[in-house]
Amino acid sequence: MADAVEREVFGYPPDATGLNDALTGFYERRYGFGPNPESVFAIPDVVRGLKLAIEHFTKPGSAIIVPLPAYPPFIELPKVTGRQAIYIDAHEYDLKEIEKAFADGAGSLLFCNPHNPLGTVFSEEYIRELTDIAAKYDARIIVDEIHAPLVYEGTHVVAAGVSENAANTCITITATSKAWNTAGLKCAQIFFSNEADVKAWKNLSDITRDGVSILGLIAAETVYNEGEEFLDESIQILKDNRDFAAAELEKLGVKVYAPDSTYLMWLDFAGTKIEEAPSKILREEGKVMLNDGAAFGGFTTCARLNFACSRETLEEGLRRIASVL
Repeated sequence: MADAVEREVFGYPPDATGLNDALTGFYERRYGFGPNPESVFAIPDVVRGLKLAIEHFTKPGSAIIVPLPAYPPFIELPKVTGRQAIYIDAHEYDLKEIEKAFADGAGSLLFCNPHNPLGTVFSEEYIRELTDIAAKYDARIIVDEIHAPLVYEGTHVVAAGVSENAANTCITITATSKAWNTAGLKCAQIFFSNEADVKAWKNLSDITRDGVSILGLIAAETVYNEGEEFLDESIQILKDNRDFAAAELEKLGVKVYAPDSTYLMWLDFAGTKIEEAPSKILREEGKVMLNDGAAFGGFTTCARLNFACSRETLEEGLRRIASVL
């Protein structure tokens, strides 16, 4: 990045970069499965990729299954694409419930793996069953893998790689944004696991797909190729923060969903004296900012804590939460 800035590399991004090979290599090393580099494409951000997948790769007008709680843009996507949303419980991710939704006409599922905000990491067996159901109804699984590098125990399972049905039903979107803090550089990646989808993507207009930053391309390629030592160190720090925060919050009577991935912790303040509006009360009385659970699908007693910070900052934040509770 510093070299690119020094050389004043600020023009339009080139069509051919090393990003495709870099992503594939990283996926193969970390997860044991990598997409064909020729099926990898740069896009501005993950939410844009999700929107394009809905608009161009699902049955026209079909409903979208949205598990709740959900990252707030997931809740907005059906509205901005003119689709009906079918909500299911993300705590359960019940396959029977998902199959019923597909049988009732849903054309796709927004599948955040690892899950934000619950931190769930899905098994190969579960993903295989899920994609078999989607294939049965000619539906699509739109996979957000942005948090995949941040799995604490075990290995992330690439949904598109578990079976032929998975390859045919999954559209995968990811980015370096979360693991390496590059969100503002505007370069995510979408990859396809069957030739029909690759052809359809290439037929989209440049206007539909543009917006990638040249510095984002450079950063993404660099961290996929050279950023694993930093990543491993970050994971250990985050894991320690997770364990510390979970233990301290449980002492305060807060229900903690300790994540298996991500640096986000879902908290339920039901039964505490601030259960009516936890994030608002903590902000006003404790001067500590958590994401309001209402924005994740109406979870008014809940809030989301970001523990990707120094231990000193985390300790101070938890002290302020304790002072309010």
